[in-house]
Amino acid sequence: MLRTTFRKGFNLKCFSKDWNQTRQYSNYTKMTIFDTNVKTIQKNNTVTNVDDPKHYDYLMNEVADRLADRILDIKDIKCGNVLDFGSRNGALFKYIQEKGAKIDKYYMVESSKELLYRDDNNVSQENEDDNNNNKVKPTKILVNSLEDKIEGIEDQSLDLIISNLSLHWVNDLPGVFGGLKRLLKPNGVFLASLFGEDTLMELKDSLYLAEIEREGGFSPHVSPFTKISDIGNILSKNRYTLPTVDTEKITINYDNMFVLMRDLQNMGENNAILKRRNYTSKDTFLAASAIYKHLYGNEDNNSIPATFQIIYLIGWAPHESQQKPLQRGSAKKHFSEISGTSSFGYKFDNDSSIPSILTNENNSVTLSQQQQQQGIEPQQSNDDSINEPFPKTDDFVIKRLDYHGNFHFEKQQQQQQQQDQNKESSDEINKNKDDK
Repeated sequence: MLRTTFRKGFNLKCFSKDWNQTRQYSNYTKMTIFDTNVKTIQKNNTVTNVDDPKHYDYLMNEVADRLADRILDIKDIKCGNVLDFGSRNGALFKYIQEKGAKIDKYYMVESSKELLYRDDNNVSQENEDDNNNNKVKPTKILVNSLEDKIEGIEDQSLDLIISNLSLHWVNDLPGVFGGLKRLLKPNGVFLASLFGEDTLMELKDSLYLAEIEREGGFSPHVSPFTKISDIGNILSKNRYTLPTVDTEKITINYDNMFVLMRDLQNMGENNAILKRRNYTSKDTFLAASAIYKHLYGNEDNNSIPATFQIIYLIGWAPHESQQKPLQRGSAKKHFSEISGTSSFGYKFDNDSSIPSILTNENNSVTLSQQQQQQGIEPQQSNDDSINEPFPKTDDFVIKRLDYHGNFHFEKQQQQQQQQDQNKESSDEINKNKDDK
């Protein structure tokens, strides 16, 4: 797995011929970052040591629901033979069925036996009959590690491979991607979600500062996560076609840092770095909690936010029906002829000597700026879309472009600030009048 940080002490292990027989056939040097045996134990503990494990499924269920929507949004998607890689207790299977996907065979692959079979004893007779009559019963495959070769599934036999919040614990991510691609039929789809590098950044910063201040050193307490650019590179190097990667952030508020850490442990998402520190003092944790609240705490309700960056990826197994780029040099026209631009990068209207879009190779300015430089009165934009109200969300920033290519996010903020100031001034004047 590609990582931005490599700490001294990580084992560097080359793939031997015998080792390749049980792995996903990687043929390059791999860096072992995570202890997969410990991660399996942590997942098992979420079932055996927690009174109500379903209480801590909220994040997995939310992302599984969003991923299921993305799957079924694909036009003419075929959900015949499906592999759920790192399925946990099968939340993704439940959401796909609820949304009406037509499935012939469904394979669930998981390294934690307790988690894989967690909900089997909780199914009522009514739901059992419903599953037997109308829904597909999944085939559950237990593996020692998610990096092991999956037995019982032939190459080029799957229409769809999905994975929900499991791939970020894989050491050999390129090798796993390559092994999964071999299982896909031509034009089969691989779609997954995993945590990105900004996940738990508040917790990471707080623990870092507290340990530096209290103990004069630092060891990682939050597992490293993958960069979004690395995911795109891995898809391309494994020859997935039409690769697409995007991301979103989910913010969840907790009472304090210790509640957050408890929930992470009961999700099975606690630290599993190979060379992790086994002991941290109570004083360091108390200091980290105070730092967390001071730096990131919510002023309104005395809680703290935790950020989870979700990376979504999609790639296709090659097929002749897919879109392909034209061969290099096959164009019959120069780009300047298509866009109507001059060799200096300026575009002119037919009935005017004033450039309608004024950009060149080394400098890019807006139309109004160029007109002001030339002493011409700037023309008013006819793009009314920039005056429409902006959607609001707490999870991401929305920016709007006019047809000149100019951002209007800051302008919208300035207008809102000016309106607020005018309102405050008006209220103050009215208050003074009432006092008189």
